[in-house]
Amino acid sequence: MKVLILFLLAAAALTLPGLGVFSVHISASEQVNILPGTDESTNTTLDGSEVGSSTAPSAGPHLIAANIAQSNSLMLDSDVKNLVILIPDRRLITQGFLPLDATIVDGTKVIWVNADKESVHGISLEDSDMQPVFSNETIPYQNGTEYTFGTQGSFTFSDPLNTDSSAPKGTINVIAPANAPDNLSTNSTQATAGLFVVQAEDKDYFDNHFNTLGYHVEDSYMIPGPEGNDIQLYVYTQKSGKYSTIIDRTAIKLQFIDTQVEE
Repeated sequence: MKVLILFLLAAAALTLPGLGVFSVHISASEQVNILPGTDESTNTTLDGSEVGSSTAPSAGPHLIAANIAQSNSLMLDSDVKNLVILIPDRRLITQGFLPLDATIVDGTKVIWVNADKESVHGISLEDSDMQPVFSNETIPYQNGTEYTFGTQGSFTFSDPLNTDSSAPKGTINVIAPANAPDNLSTNSTQATAGLFVVQAEDKDYFDNHFNTLGYHVEDSYMIPGPEGNDIQLYVYTQKSGKYSTIIDRTAIKLQFIDTQVEE
């Protein structure tokens, strides 16, 4: 019980906004940043596990949206067969990928979905030796691409159509199922997990609307911005594991966001 209380207090303390790499697009001149989630001095992540460690904790925490916002990283267990990485609407947030970094188990499928109405995006995937593994350079709005990771190791992904040389690359760490924590937010009936962002003023609607079409909100977190231009980050699981269904249902939610942003 004491360990649990200390963990909750530590997680609560990390919800304060600060300087970091997770940026909300408020206007051309205003941004708000969130603390990074890796402690470089101790080489540990927010859940206290050592980066690159082969020893998994006996049980992992729930998917806590505040921690995920601060680190822009997500750790999943073998219950999750599909991870959805969002290429978000740049009218809401400037970060190129949500999440930017992920740890998954061998055999997990990653689906990149373009939620940016104003641009076509692409995905290039490389292994730890910088050798090409997969590429799709044409992902229109409300469409996606998929790749199943059948080999353990570290992989990087980027958008080949992004001309900003300073844009950070994403990382996929693939580990053995035995080395993954048993995440308390996931189970075998929720095959897919991912992140989603909306305008914070639409939170009441999305709190009800998101839990439809087989989706389940695990947690959410408001990222504050100047003049009340806040966004809401959702971490979710969903029952469907079929690629076309995941894309179609994500597109339905993106249509609502687009309508609200334009108003």
